[in-house]
Amino acid sequence: MNMIFVCAQNKDFSVNAATSLLSERFGARLVLKKKGALDNVSGAIFEADNLSDDTRLKIREEAAAATLGFDVWISSSFPTLKQNGIVVLDMDMTSVQIEGIDEIARRLGVYEEVASVTAQAMHGGLDFAQSLTKRVAMLKGGSACVIEDVKKIMHETEGLDVLMHTVSEASWKKGICSGGFVQLISVLQKKYALDMVCANSLEIRDGILTGQVDSEIVDARAKRLGVLRLASENSVSKEQIIVLGDGANDLLMIEEAGLGIAYHAKPLVRQKAPFALNYSSLAAVALLLKLNS
Repeated sequence: MNMIFVCAQNKDFSVNAATSLLSERFGARLVLKKKGALDNVSGAIFEADNLSDDTRLKIREEAAAATLGFDVWISSSFPTLKQNGIVVLDMDMTSVQIEGIDEIARRLGVYEEVASVTAQAMHGGLDFAQSLTKRVAMLKGGSACVIEDVKKIMHETEGLDVLMHTVSEASWKKGICSGGFVQLISVLQKKYALDMVCANSLEIRDGILTGQVDSEIVDARAKRLGVLRLASENSVSKEQIIVLGDGANDLLMIEEAGLGIAYHAKPLVRQKAPFALNYSSLAAVALLLKLNS
């Protein structure tokens, strides 16, 4: 039996229209289990017993390419708030709508140089650790005071508060695994009482950025280990792990989740991740959990 979750943030989105499209285009026979809305996201969970592997693949490919007009996830099961679970997010462009290092660089007058390297790394064109070392070196000699300026323009991604409050009410564990910096993540750590932060730390001496990080670089492998560690410490099965990220360095940790989501992600990430959110906010994840609990 396949479970299918459809959702969208568009005010014109119709569950009935989505059902008709999936039936007509893919021959899916859908049985509605539950539908609802949360924040500004509407969605529904269906059961379908006639989907071949080829059909599942076609639906996933079109969902990843954002050609359907709404988000579609297909799985044999989805996480539930009735069981222990964890949710882990990337930071930049997933939890917040900035690239932290780019904004620090902007205030130090080296934005163009840093941003070009960031873009290559997030699209998978450069090794992340090497790219981070190169970008952080460009910050050398800058005042660490600019970090406080960046915090002021660090807007949360829509629906983050809904997702965090939903899982907190169920006593799930929450974390951020990021190639970004703990100096910025501290804002969210304090607000949402995060149980785990796995990220880099900018080295600062006498109020000046040294152009280095304090310890070993947190790359894709380190992020993956962060997810596995949080799950292990709380006896959480893979089916109850949710991971969201937008960049190439998120793919390894996305693979460790029962629900691994490419969030408004780069094309490479959408193609490789098992699930994608292109039309909905982070509240869609909270809606799924509520509908399935």
